[in-house]
Amino acid sequence: MAKELVNYQSSVPTNFNDSISRSVSETPISVALFGMTTFTSNTNVVLFGSVGLRSTLGTPEVLFKVIRDTAVIGSTLSSPIAAGEFFNVPISFVDLNVPPGFHRYTLTAELTTSSVTTNADIVGPVTFTGLAITT
Repeated sequence: MAKELVNYQSSVPTNFNDSISRSVSETPISVALFGMTTFTSNTNVVLFGSVGLRSTLGTPEVLFKVIRDTAVIGSTLSSPIAAGEFFNVPISFVDLNVPPGFHRYTLTAELTTSSVTTNADIVGPVTFTGLAITT
C-alpha cells in the first residue's frame, strides 16, 4: 500500500551555532513548537530535529521531551562530556496512529541533574520538523 505525505510543519528558531543562549533549568522549557492537522486515524507523524547544547558547568544531563498536546510521546537524555563542550543533540521519534484533528507538538528541555553543580545552555542550531504520513 502506498504511503502519502499529507502535512509538513516545522519550527526553526535558528539554523546557526552560538546564535541563541537559553539556560536549561530543572523546570522544563519550550525549545520549539508547531501545530499540525491530521485528517485520518491511520496517520503517523515522523518527528525529527536537532538542538545545539553547551555544558556551562560540570556534566549536566538534559532530558528532551516531545509532547503532542499534553501527552509525552518520546524522550531522550543527553549528557555533554565536559564543561564548555558543544554537542548537537539529534531528535527522532514516530508518533503512531495520531487521532484526526489539530495537534500541538512541543519540544522541551529540562535539567535532570542539580543546577547547583551542573548547567547547560541551548545555543543553536535548533530545528524541529514533523511529517504526517498516511499508512
